Amino acid sequence: MGTPSPYFVDVMALQDMKLSTQPSSALRGKQTLLALLVLVAITSRAQAAWQLVRADARPVAIHDTGLYRPDIGQRFGTDDLVETPASGGIQIQDEAGNIVALGHDTRVMLSRDAHIALLQGWMKVRNACNTNDCAAPVIETERSRFLPAADTALVIAAKATGYQDTDAVFCESGTASVSAIAGSHGKPVPLRVGAHGFATHSMAQEPVTLATRPDSAFVASMPVAFRDALRTIPALTTVHNDPPKDMRPVAYDDVSDWLASSLAVRTAPPTRFTARFRARLSDGAFQHAIKQNIRELPDWRPLVYPPTRVLARSTAFQPRSPYSSDSVHP
Repeated sequence: MGTPSPYFVDVMALQDMKLSTQPSSALRGKQTLLALLVLVAITSRAQAAWQLVRADARPVAIHDTGLYRPDIGQRFGTDDLVETPASGGIQIQDEAGNIVALGHDTRVMLSRDAHIALLQGWMKVRNACNTNDCAAPVIETERSRFLPAADTALVIAAKATGYQDTDAVFCESGTASVSAIAGSHGKPVPLRVGAHGFATHSMAQEPVTLATRPDSAFVASMPVAFRDALRTIPALTTVHNDPPKDMRPVAYDDVSDWLASSLAVRTAPPTRFTARFRARLSDGAFQHAIKQNIRELPDWRPLVYPPTRVLARSTAFQPRSPYSSDSVHP
């Protein structure tokens, strides 16, 4: 059993505190205040929201099963899907100071504790989390996992426009851990990428390959804005904590690539897409599209083609046929 978080140690200490006399109202007030502060700290760490702070063009966001176009200042919810247009990228940052820039034609899912699923596109990330009370970014593609150390900046490509169909990472500064998570035999061994190092992980080549510098195709295809260092944008005066009320329901084409992906978040219990988007089966067009593509969506088959329930008929009280084998014939 691992060492419990100091937050939970404080909570348990409060619960187990036994006093020989009835505590005063002042003491009870202090205990309650301390417990509330502990809970706030735990919650803020788990639910630190990414905020849209810069956009070359308005992206698309999917909150639960609703789609909308966020404005600058929008705080994204847990497990929101964000997609940038072909005309430009965006920058988001969280309360811990972590910064993420998304290039054009990029799609990500923003989960708890700074976990980001990168379906495709270009991403530049800076890990500014150097204390124990914040979550460092973790980026996962369909086949790779990237863990930047503190004060590290990475440029990541995954099936990115203009680049080859592979995962690649350039470590601009600091160090990072890179490992394979798909199609691997046995437990993958994380590889360390140092400053100015480069690593690739292709479908045809299971091991992660290290190089001393990025290849020319990577440099030529990388968004020009990624050549500049990521910098925190000061707090915005206008903040949107909730998504707009006029979201439209997602259509199949909005999420088809997500549903057919091999990302871990597609089938993981907390984020399972069949549970998230099941309600959209009430829309005839969505259900029809799922059925048309059921070969690529095996986890949807039980929902659109539920197994026929066969009821076993008991013979204990069945009327006996006059021609049964144990009947007495005249």
